[in-house]
Amino acid sequence: MDRATLIVNASAGRRKDLQTLVPALTQALQRAGVQANAALTAAAGEAQSIAADAAASGCDAVFACGGDGTVHEVLQGLVGTKAALGVVPLGTANVFARNLGLAFDPVRALQQQLSVEPRTISVGEVRYTASGSERKRYFIVMAGAGPDGALVYRLLAGKRSRLGRSAYYAHSLRLFLTQSFPAFRVEYRSSESSEWVEQRGVSVMCSRVPNLGGIFRRLATETFAADNKLLLSIAKPPAKIGLPAWFAFSHLALNARNPWLEQVRVSEFRCTPLEQNHRIHAELDGEWIGYLPMSVSLLPLAVSLLMPKDHKAEGKQ
Repeated sequence: MDRATLIVNASAGRRKDLQTLVPALTQALQRAGVQANAALTAAAGEAQSIAADAAASGCDAVFACGGDGTVHEVLQGLVGTKAALGVVPLGTANVFARNLGLAFDPVRALQQQLSVEPRTISVGEVRYTASGSERKRYFIVMAGAGPDGALVYRLLAGKRSRLGRSAYYAHSLRLFLTQSFPAFRVEYRSSESSEWVEQRGVSVMCSRVPNLGGIFRRLATETFAADNKLLLSIAKPPAKIGLPAWFAFSHLALNARNPWLEQVRVSEFRCTPLEQNHRIHAELDGEWIGYLPMSVSLLPLAVSLLMPKDHKAEGKQ
């Protein structure tokens, strides 16, 4: 690694902390013989353009310094380029960093990635419609539709995206008790067949990592790097039974015994509302993207990733 760019989410930590942390990260790179520069983001979407520019200028690595939302934005600018994606956890939600086994300390996390060879991995690709035009985005942690999309939308609308886990669960419970979640159509092609299968669901979650944290910390055993398929979880209707059952069985790591949940390895899937007036929210990596319909597939060998050799599904102290 000769050149690297640090893209820092200015809202991921206190401004005073960043004033000391950013120089510390830059110096850690320089001590390793890496030419480094840092850029603080001030608006949504800025990280994507900075990442794309860094890759085009010949940077060997671009480090997303923030939470999963920052990683998601930087990913958009790096797919299809030669620059490797690095992660420095700073935000409140660091699911991807935790699955990489990165240290919680930002400088130590950076140092873990300096001596590894980039590994090319596949990412999820989502096509959807927003403002009347077709859009395309990528995800590296998860895609979801239904209650989790609605929750992300509510938190975004209320500007409460930095709430801790307990507050997140409290808002989830309030949303479940006050809102109805209509079933929608889920069509998928499994990794074992080319035929489309149709199902009904009140919530879907497509994961690229085994540990989503909280009650979904033991969602799967495979890692995203070793698996070129999508893990699709479908909570069956009605919502008043399917959703609590999913949460309870997930907490006990007994999803295989849950009659209200279908989990299948798929190559692609699509979700569409059953009624035109049903506005069903969708999200990627914890970022709200709009409403169904959406189509999801896997983009093979899409991005290079700095993955510690001893990575595990939990971060290190």
